[in-house]
Amino acid sequence: MKDLSIVIPALNEPTVPGIVRKLYSIFGKDTEIIVVNKSNKKIERELRATGATVIEQNPLSYETAAMQGFNIAKNEILATIDADGTHDPADLAKAVSELRQDTHAGLVSVARIIGRKKAMTPTLRFGNTLLTKLFNLLYRQKMQDVLSGSFAMRKEAFDYIRNSEPYRAGGLFFEIEIARRGYKIKNVIGSYKPREGTVSRITKSKPIYGLTMAYHSIRYARDYNPLLIFGTIGLLAIIIGLIQGGFIVAAFIKTGTLQGVGRALVAFLLIILGFVSIIAGLILDMLLGIEKLIYRKR
Repeated sequence: MKDLSIVIPALNEPTVPGIVRKLYSIFGKDTEIIVVNKSNKKIERELRATGATVIEQNPLSYETAAMQGFNIAKNEILATIDADGTHDPADLAKAVSELRQDTHAGLVSVARIIGRKKAMTPTLRFGNTLLTKLFNLLYRQKMQDVLSGSFAMRKEAFDYIRNSEPYRAGGLFFEIEIARRGYKIKNVIGSYKPREGTVSRITKSKPIYGLTMAYHSIRYARDYNPLLIFGTIGLLAIIIGLIQGGFIVAAFIKTGTLQGVGRALVAFLLIILGFVSIIAGLILDMLLGIEKLIYRKR
């Protein structure tokens, strides 16, 4: 496909030459395929034999490698797929087709639904579900899987983030950043299978990596959905202030004397700060809504 560029970050995965050949058979030989490579000489030779563009990966991380490839891609639709054989290249075709049909979508990823019980441990499935629900809450999306390594996005959406500094979040980095620019993010249903001939090297500790992604989701939601963040903080402050104030009022009714003036002052300040936080969230939400409209009209 002449309007499609596919970027594959590769790190000694023996499956990647076969994936490239499958992609050419599905999308056609006129598709631009860029492999951002950090593999041994044998795999590199096999990759070059496929006809794909092979560039050296530097520095070593998934997010920076993907950005490296996307920044030199020439076409209007940019896509990627993991090099470890866990994703079916045919599912990427579904994501590309959905992106073409839905003009409001900035990114469409392949939700790893079919077969994931065999390919993922219960802990990973739980973490994936939790992070997906958190993302949907913070960014007002309806995703089923936010950690997929197979997705397609519009170049016009990527242009807004091409100079962004990547952070450790895998494909979630792209979903967060593009959602922040006011684009819709969505899934198509796909399959997932165990790795072939390699082990995951993205991180040594999955729980810590998951917490890092949760941190980034919340951190950048402050700039995307301030009403939720500031509103929640404000509501909690008001509730705590009312509870503490309630105890003081109850004690006053019972004893006839006002006790705990300091606690009463703290309760009053919490309620005031709570309302201020909610108002700040409303104002920032309105300003960001205007900013997103400006982004989309450029």
